[in-house]
Formats: sequence, C-alpha cells, structure tokens
Amino acid sequence: MMQSIGVAGGTGGTATASQDDQLRPHQMVRAGRATKAACLALALSVPVALAGDRTAAAAENEIRIGNTMPYSGPALAYGVIGKTIAAYFNKVNAEGGINGRRITFISYDDAYSPQKTMDLTRKLVEEDKVLLTFASLGTTTNAAVRPYLNANKVPQLFVASGSSMWDEPREFPWTMGFQPSYQAEAHIYAQYLLETRTRGKIAILYQDDDFGKDYVKGLKDGLGGKIPIVAEAAYKVTDANVNQQIAVLKASGADIFFDIATPKFTAMAIRRAGEIGWRPDHIISTVSKSVTSLMSAAELQSAEGLLSAGYYLEGDDATTTSDPAYRAWSSFMDRYLPDVSKNNGLTIYGYLAASTMVAVLKACGDDLSRDNVMRQARSLKGLALPMLTPGININTSAYDHAPLEQMQMGQFTGGRWQRFGPVRSGTDPGSVSDSFKTIFRYGNAKRDLANQLNANTVTLMTGSLGSTYANMGADLSSVLDKGTELRVLPVIGRGSVQSVADILLLRGVDAGIIRKDTLAFLERKDFANNVREQLAYVAKLFNEEMHVVAPKSITSLSDLDGKTIAVDLPDGGTFVTSINVFERLGIRPHLLYIEPRLALDMLRKGDIDAIIAVEGKPLQWLSQVNDPNLHLVPVEYDRALHDDYLPAKLSAEDYPNLVSAEAPVNTIAAEALLASFNWQPGSDRHRRLSLLVEALFNNMQALQRPPFHPKWLEVAPLAPIAGWTRFKTAQEWLDRNMPAPQVMGANARASDLQASNAPNDPKLFREFLEWRANRQKRPAAASPKP
Repeated sequence: MMQSIGVAGGTGGTATASQDDQLRPHQMVRAGRATKAACLALALSVPVALAGDRTAAAAENEIRIGNTMPYSGPALAYGVIGKTIAAYFNKVNAEGGINGRRITFISYDDAYSPQKTMDLTRKLVEEDKVLLTFASLGTTTNAAVRPYLNANKVPQLFVASGSSMWDEPREFPWTMGFQPSYQAEAHIYAQYLLETRTRGKIAILYQDDDFGKDYVKGLKDGLGGKIPIVAEAAYKVTDANVNQQIAVLKASGADIFFDIATPKFTAMAIRRAGEIGWRPDHIISTVSKSVTSLMSAAELQSAEGLLSAGYYLEGDDATTTSDPAYRAWSSFMDRYLPDVSKNNGLTIYGYLAASTMVAVLKACGDDLSRDNVMRQARSLKGLALPMLTPGININTSAYDHAPLEQMQMGQFTGGRWQRFGPVRSGTDPGSVSDSFKTIFRYGNAKRDLANQLNANTVTLMTGSLGSTYANMGADLSSVLDKGTELRVLPVIGRGSVQSVADILLLRGVDAGIIRKDTLAFLERKDFANNVREQLAYVAKLFNEEMHVVAPKSITSLSDLDGKTIAVDLPDGGTFVTSINVFERLGIRPHLLYIEPRLALDMLRKGDIDAIIAVEGKPLQWLSQVNDPNLHLVPVEYDRALHDDYLPAKLSAEDYPNLVSAEAPVNTIAAEALLASFNWQPGSDRHRRLSLLVEALFNNMQALQRPPFHPKWLEVAPLAPIAGWTRFKTAQEWLDRNMPAPQVMGANARASDLQASNAPNDPKLFREFLEWRANRQKRPAAASPKP
C-alpha cells in the first residue's frame, strides 16, 4: 500500500517537486512513486472531532497533524523543516505507523505572514479536522494563533520558534515550545563571554520584532552589565540589506558582534562585515547556523571563526560517523530526503522534532484524545533522542513547557562546526531567580537598582494564613509580578478591619482587601471621620459566604440567641459581619474571639454552641469536617439584611459531608472589595496603584482560570459601591473598556434575577450583582484628605 503525507498550500493544483525546489504559495506537493521508497498516496479517513471538544481524538486508523511553514516569503529557508518532518512521518508510516494508526501530515505555506497563519490554522482545525498542530514555524505567526488554539483546547505542540512565550503553561496550557528559548540561548552566550571576554565591547544586530528582542533581553540579563554593550542596530524583514547597520556597529569600536538574524540576513551580515574589514568575535544565533542555508550564501571564507551554540549533532561532524544514531539519521536522509544536503542542520531540527512528536503519540497508546496528548507531552522525562548532543535530554512537566534548555558552544572551522567546552544550561537554578539576578547586578548598580525595585512595588494587605484573602493576594502576586516593572507584595494580615486601619495609617501599605459591610459598620458606629474621603475602592472582587456551624439541635439563626459563639479574631471581618447581622436581626449571643479552626474542638466537646466563619467557599478546614452531629445552619435573607448583603447558597458540592445534594443551605454573602487610600492623581503613590489597577484589569482572564482561586470568577468590575469613590485609574480603565451600554445590557439581562435569591450560574450571578449595584446612583468622586 502506498502512503501519502501532503504538504499543502491552498486550493491550487498539485505538482511534483524535487526536495530543493522552493514551494510556491497555493501549491500542494505530494511525493509521488519516487525512488528510495519515499512513495506517497494515503487516502484521508474519518474526520476527528471539532475544535473545542475537549475529548477530540484521532480517527480509528489515522492521526491528522496540522502545520504551517514558510515555504515562500522572507523565511523560506526554513521550509526544509516541513519537508523533513513529512519525510520522517513517511518513514513512520512505512514501518507500521503509531499503534496501528497512520499519520496524515497537512502542512500549509503561510509565507511567514501572521494573517495567513491564522486563516490556515482555522482551516486545519475546522475543515481538515486535525488532532493537533505541530512544529509550525515563527514567533509572530504562532503568537497570532495561540489564543485561538488554547481557547479551543487544540494542542499547539513543539512550536518551531525559540521565543520564551511558549513556556507559559499557566496562561496557555495547550502550547509548548521545543528548542531552547532565545533567552536561554543568549544566557549561554553571556556565560561564555563572561568566562572569556570580560574586557570586550559588544555590538548587537537584531531583527526588529519579538524574535530579536527576546535574544537582546536574554543577553543583557545574562551579562548583568558586566560587559558593556556599546551599540545596537535593528533591521526589518523587509529591508534589502543590512549594510548601514553593519557600518554603524563597526564604528562603535566593538570587538564582539552579537548577530541576531534569520539565515538570509545573517549571511548578509557575514558577507558585509568581511567586505568592510570588520573582524570582531562574531556570534550568530543557532537558527542561522545551517551550513547549507547560511554559509554557502555568505562564502565559507568569511564565515571562518564564527561562534554559535547548538544542541544537536552536525551532519558533517566526522567524530560522529561511527555513532549508531548518526548512521540511522544518515540512512534516513539517503532513503527519504536524497536530494537535501546533510550539511543542512535544519533537517536535523525537523528530524528531532518529529522524533519527539512520535514519542508522545506512542506514549498515548489507544487514548489519542487531545487531553491525553497534552498529558503525555507534559510528561517527557530524560528523553535522549538520536542526534541530540550527548548530555542533552528532553524534559517537560505541567509547569515546564520548555523541552530543551541546554546547549554547547561551537566554532565554525574549516567549513564545519566543531563543538567545544561543556554542555551549558540556559536556565540554571540561579539564573531563573529574579532575586539572584538582582543580586548579580547589585555590585554594579546598587543605587539605581534599589530605586528601580522600590519605585514599582505595591504592598497589599490580605488576611490570615490560609484565608481566602491570603490566597487571592498570592494569586495577584503570581499573575501580576513583572520584575522591576511591577511587583505586588502581599502581606499576611488579620482581615478586613486590620486592612482598613493599615491602609489609613501604616506607612508603605498601598491597598488591601476589605469588606463592604466593614465600611458600613465603621460609618454607622462613627468610628472613622471622613472615611469616605480617605478610602477608594478599585473593584468588587468576590462574595464571602456566612457559614454557621452548629449541632443539629440549632435549626435557625434565632436559636443562637443567648448562646456562646466563636466569631474569629477581632481584627478580621467575620466578627464584624456577625455583630452586624445579629444586631439587625435582634439576636444577642455571647461572642468569643477564637479562630474557627481552633474553635472546632470546643464545638465538638460542647464548650461552645456554634462557629461562624465568613469567607469565600469552600473553606478548606470546613470541607474536612465529617461529624454526624454537626451541620450548617441556614441564614435566611431577611429584609433587614438587604442593604449590606446578598443571598447565597451552600451546596453538597461545596461541603459534601455537611450538606445533602437535595437540600442546599441558604445563607448570605458579604462583598469583598479591593480598596486603597485615595491618593491624589499625580502623586507617586497614585502612580504605583495605577500600575496595579491596570495590571489587574488587563490580566483578569488569567486569574479566572485554574489553578487560581475560584472566587476570581465572581469579580464584578462594573459594579459601583454606593456612596463610595472608585479609584480614578480604575474608573478611567472601565470607561475605556466597558462603556455604559455594556452596563445597561447587564442590567437588562439581570432584571428578572432579583427575586431569585441565589442564581446558580456564576455568570448570571455576577450580572445580578452588577444589576443590584447599578440601581444606586454613582456618587461624585471625593478628594482624599490632605
């Protein structure tokens, strides 16, 4: 039976081409009944499920894999990667396929255009019904399709680009890179230079996009200012040449040339530097070190002495010709790519990427669902592939989507690359620590660095250890921290009351999580003069449900009249809510200020009659309670509670040991806010808080995904808090991004929900909260007290 793996490029006709022919747009290449047994012609079989179906899997006898590759355009030199992958899958099919299934590899020519990549990727997923995309090439092209593929839960595996953005499993769990990141590679060059050229001066040529800027950042981070960079020059992929840039860099007096370019422009730079007699130590990126695609174009004489790093064996390395892995690769090239030079290192890249993909598919066994494909891709441990440099293995995890992180330096001598020195890690434990990098720079820039670190740090008061407030603060720090651009410093506190006091009085505290009913209580009791002028709120964050744990003999809140109740520590919010609720309902219990976790044993012994905890459900300690004598007491939504609280429910899903599936428990919820001191616009403290606000609103979607606290799903950014002033930057952001018609739409959709005490759908519930808040007229902004 003949096999076929199409390399497709649109709707045009078919053509037969030699491996050296450059594919043109709108052509499809199918290898015919060729010699060397690389024949093609596999019929497409049953389609896989649509994108967005989490259980989408391969067909019974076929695995469809999609790809985009620049077979034309400014990056066409990389097209050989797609040809190599197609040839490798031909080999796999000839040997029986993957667990009885044959691979259909569909590769479209996107000409290195992000818009074409987007259109063709949609075609792959929605029309061609591919199981996954694999080894698509380019930083901007893959960045364009990453949100689409992740939203539809389609694996975007082993992206052919070294951008560090492919290793972001928390935000983009369906995307994974392959090669060492550009920053990791640049760290390795920095290590080498710091060992050998500490008195040098560096000039940088870089492509003016994310590809080039990633390298520059990596080099600067790795050097830590210890070797001066005296000149930088950018080029665009549409430039005819880089002659002017090379002249500028030479004039800087630099004796180290860091050349961050794709093959075409690296060849130009090598040639031009030779023509004008500039002979620095010349480091090129690994993406441009292929002997065939680069050195021939630049003339081998001009390329002599070039430095680069690598992670795989070279096709012309005489020291490896007796290696079984090399012989297997050489045999593959002879049989499946006879017209492609073994000196072209891009073929080895394609060979390694395809080998890794096959390893993942084999590990999937009979479960070729998209979920399992990602699970296996995240579970590669010590995978040693043929043609990887000895000592370099592939490792991934759920938290590490960077399969390769090690490289070895090499020098171009006598027409080929010669490896030297140790295998180096671009992300060793010290280099991944922002604090270590800070200390690394400390000696050279003590004052400037200290000012930079302090300038954009925002301190946030949270709650007690393990509380919802503390968890939310930790989430903010994890998602919003951007090094010296913004650092969120959550501080463990005692809850809402202490947060109010600290925002008003404690030096260095910028913001905190507080409760709306705490503010109302302060005003009602006249505990704080002009508190409305001094405090501002950023956004309504989430609801905190009232949990009343008691023996089953207590059937309602009124049964607690005269009873002894633990209401947490007096600086938190639980005791304020408890006092507020009991006062409004005319209930007079005896209150003990003890943490709920510590009070639980007292409750079981009968020393107290109930525990109250007002926190976001589910509470970890309460989820572990399994006592047949205890239950959750219902709190009915009495009219006296309507001004300060919302209706809520506690379900068996929240507390399976305390609530039956048939009878959820009614309760109330207090609203938690992110609040700050109402600093005057133009002040430094106002600027810092503005950084936090912009980062929070711009990253809300990331916070609303696992593994972050589920309470982020309840954030209602549109909801004003009646009578209180919203922080100016927050209001401006909402005015720009969520105009009034959106608020009106939310109100209309929620208009029928008021009578429904607790909508179960989180989206409807948020709309209900916003509708309720928007019934009140927004107050005029108040100025902070001097």
